Amino acid sequence: MTAPAHVVVLAAGRGSRLGALGGATPKWLLSVGGRTLADRQLDGIALAGDRVASTSVVVGHAADAIEAELSGRADDVRVIANPEFAELNNWWSLLRALRELPEDGPVAILNADLLVAPEQVSAFLEQAVAGEADGMLAVDLEKVLTDESMKVSVGPRGTLDAIGKVDIHDPVGEYVGMLFIRGGALRAVREVLEGFVGREDSFNEWYEGAVRVTAAAGTAWQVWAMPAGGWVEIDDDDDLEAAETLVGA
Repeated sequence: MTAPAHVVVLAAGRGSRLGALGGATPKWLLSVGGRTLADRQLDGIALAGDRVASTSVVVGHAADAIEAELSGRADDVRVIANPEFAELNNWWSLLRALRELPEDGPVAILNADLLVAPEQVSAFLEQAVAGEADGMLAVDLEKVLTDESMKVSVGPRGTLDAIGKVDIHDPVGEYVGMLFIRGGALRAVREVLEGFVGREDSFNEWYEGAVRVTAAAGTAWQVWAMPAGGWVEIDDDDDLEAAETLVGA
């Protein structure tokens, strides 16, 4: 069997567009349909079984709440602190985690604001670990795109050409918030992230920016087709309402 993945959940940010709820509750602990996003994601990680080597969560805003939640669970989850979460965007959370994980990985990344069925998390992890690609990202190929969508375009070979919210020509879908890297792709991403350190123009960069740079430099990122309509990225109250509708369907 190929090496199992070290799963990293990026949960340091504050849900500023969720108002008072976002101020009091980390996005990862938002309850939808009676279950938190953390419950659903951790259940999916557990379903992947021996495809997972370890699980870590990067915390910042309301870190105490996440640590208290984890203390009551049987899951073995490592907590990685990001004290700079308010000054630097999520690229810094990922880099802090990568610095504590094996250089070649494999590493799987989950965005904490992703509402997704445990079975989809498990399917992504299992197929990424068992596959041959050094880089893979989950993309909804059917969703109607908006200005806020993290858009993805692909090249002639079907691998990632570009990713971002703006200036993406002929996008084929939206990045969902699940990503897998190992080997050369992982080393390339980490090199780009390390290059962001200390640069004011990179403070607000997304980790997807490192994916974009490595794709442009020739790293082959495979697109994993996420079933349409089976996920919600929760950024604001409308997203939270859509998430409730999804799990209640």
